[in-house]
Amino acid sequence: MTSAYAVYSDESGCFNEQYQAIGTVSGEKNRLSKLQTTLRNVLDDKGVTEVKFNEVGTHRPKIEAAQAFIEYGVDFAKREMIRIDVLVWDTRNSRHSVQKRDNIANLERMYYKVLRHISEQWNQRNWEFYPDEQSSFNWEEIISYLDKTQLPRRRPNILTLFEEERCYINFTTLKQMESHKEPIIQLSDLFAGMARFTREKGKQCVDWLCSQKRNGQLLLLDYEVGVDESSRRGHSRFALVGKLDNLCKKCRLGVSLNKRKYLWTPSGRRPINFWNYEPQHQDDKAPTK
Repeated sequence: MTSAYAVYSDESGCFNEQYQAIGTVSGEKNRLSKLQTTLRNVLDDKGVTEVKFNEVGTHRPKIEAAQAFIEYGVDFAKREMIRIDVLVWDTRNSRHSVQKRDNIANLERMYYKVLRHISEQWNQRNWEFYPDEQSSFNWEEIISYLDKTQLPRRRPNILTLFEEERCYINFTTLKQMESHKEPIIQLSDLFAGMARFTREKGKQCVDWLCSQKRNGQLLLLDYEVGVDESSRRGHSRFALVGKLDNLCKKCRLGVSLNKRKYLWTPSGRRPINFWNYEPQHQDDKAPTK
């Protein structure tokens, strides 16, 4: 059986960093194919092979490619052709501040949360899954776990037999991909990287964007004389976040930056969803070794 829906994913943040994130892009395969072609054309046009958030610095073609990726990601999402879901978590909150935390198992659990959410939002059970191959955990185990997860139906039919109402996630394909060969994984990385970046440097980002607006400057990355390389790299990333924020506001997608000083989406049903995970109850703890 061939699935009509697919999800691509990548992660941002190492286990020794406070914030970690999973970025996903999902939708019908034919629409994802259109996005894939569009993003590949951007890479070819700018003469770059890959766009990753942690590689965005002062190289203008790569910056411009990242900007274009953001534009197309928002455009496809606003037309509900795709979803972009990013799950971010704080390793120092009450859920994660446990002795002998099993980081790999915890990452698997967080993948479980975001993939289940995506399945519910699309109201689809059959999926092809394409994670970045750099990931270091047991994909077969998490897929097996998800395959046993029951999904609630959005529109129950009282005439449907009880057995048929049991709807479980079913992954028909699991294939790890090389990010430099798959632009949709690069888009996942870009959104995950922006989300994590604003958790780390959100106030600085908002302050810089406000100063740009006060000075009447556009986010064209024409740096002032004397600004060092490190600051330029940071400003490039601030500008990408600002571009995303402006586009989301223009399209009324419900993504917020200024209120909490980091990217978040109040409603998880929105097509661009920055989900900053909070412990659900006292016993919501990360797995331990």
